[in-house]
Amino acid sequence: MPTLTIKSDEPVVVVPLREYEDLLDTLEIFTDPTIKRDIEKARKEFREGKTISLEKLRSELDAN
Repeated sequence: MPTLTIKSDEPVVVVPLREYEDLLDTLEIFTDPTIKRDIEKARKEFREGKTISLEKLRSELDAN
């Protein structure tokens, strides 16, 4: 089993590479102003009850 030894005065976090890459992707998404604005708009619409059922969404997508 591999052993990792780190001498540091600061806390250290070790995560699998795939998880680290996922975190970077998430950071990129949430720092993109356009995506951030779209998410905020969608959350506001959800709070206001402006939603449709999954069945209706599927039927609308099938119609196109």
